[in-house]
Amino acid sequence: MSTSLMWTEKYRPQTVGEIIGNDEAKKSFISWLKTWKPGVKAALLYGPPGVGKTTLVQAAAKTFSYDLIEMNASDTRTAEKIMRVAGHAASEDSLLTHFSGSRGTLILLDEVDGIYGREDQGGIGAILRLIRESKVPIVLVANDISDVRLRDLKNECLLIPFHHVRPPLLLALLKELCRREGLEAEDEALKILVNRCEGDVRSAINDLQSIAERTKHIKVEDVERLLPRDKQITVQEALKKIFLADLPSEARKALAEVNIDFELLHQAIHDNLPYQYKDPEDLASAYDALSRADLYFGRIKRTKDWGFLSYALEQMTVGVAASRKKSYYPVGYRFPPSKLILLSKSKAERELKDKICSLIAEKCHVSRRRATMDFLPFLKAIFSSNLEEAKKIASWLNLTDEMVDYLSSGKVSKAKKR
Repeated sequence: MSTSLMWTEKYRPQTVGEIIGNDEAKKSFISWLKTWKPGVKAALLYGPPGVGKTTLVQAAAKTFSYDLIEMNASDTRTAEKIMRVAGHAASEDSLLTHFSGSRGTLILLDEVDGIYGREDQGGIGAILRLIRESKVPIVLVANDISDVRLRDLKNECLLIPFHHVRPPLLLALLKELCRREGLEAEDEALKILVNRCEGDVRSAINDLQSIAERTKHIKVEDVERLLPRDKQITVQEALKKIFLADLPSEARKALAEVNIDFELLHQAIHDNLPYQYKDPEDLASAYDALSRADLYFGRIKRTKDWGFLSYALEQMTVGVAASRKKSYYPVGYRFPPSKLILLSKSKAERELKDKICSLIAEKCHVSRRRATMDFLPFLKAIFSSNLEEAKKIASWLNLTDEMVDYLSSGKVSKAKKR
């Protein structure tokens, strides 16, 4: 038995037919790929992790002789980076395809739902431009597409949903891996392993390999020795579980599975409540629970007594879930919270103002305080009313375009566009 190679790589499907489960998704994707031509939408494969989304694209590229270019969108966030890596491939087919026998290029952008954050400067806009101008097929992969900021991206794509792999298929796969690796396994042990992984093929294979490194005779107790799976879910998935939980344990479980600051999650729940709970009584009751959680957070800050934390968490999860009396469907949840966005914008504005005042202080030989109090208001007035004079001052102070835009409240930028 070789343990030098991860079994997820060793037994990675090489053809579409080797991928288990999600037959409808596979058919939709292959049909899209076979009929794709410039002007046709991109394909967006979405669903839980470990169910074969990326593997399907890789296997299809081999099956249909495409040169595959893979990018992780969450690592390559800015417009510049995305266009540098994928732009050329999308704009013209490689000359190598005419000599290598390749059918052409296939571009895969993985984890597009991880492209959020201040550093994502135009990342989604760059992907949209790629899709609209591409001469080669583009595939996007994501776990969760509920965020409203992906709305424009979804409109440009054929949406192909993936689901958890059914237990019988996953059980058959584990039995086949045991046969190939010379393992003996009790049926009940494999069934427990399948249930533990909740339809995640990658997790099931990894768990089986970790047990096989200790013993070639797998029993129930070997599976039970595995540590509880530290499953991580997105903020959007956590919000869905909290808002629509049928049992208190489901709401508490969401809190354990999401990796986020508790107060930030509290704010996210607050922001999304009116979009999810439409009934006024449900909404009022849920906000009451959130306000009680807020009181407990306040007590923690004042008294440093963390014993109140459990009460705060119970109110913002179980309390909110228990407030729901009507039935609702999940909505596109908004994250980060509006409060955080406002703070981020104000912080950026303060930093920009400080830089301007530093330049004024240096050039005019005054303190930064005097630059802020006595000079900045007059500069704003000049930049808003006299663009010619503003240009001279901007050149003298070596102001950037962003600084000029701030001082003129955007009037200089608008003037340039005319």
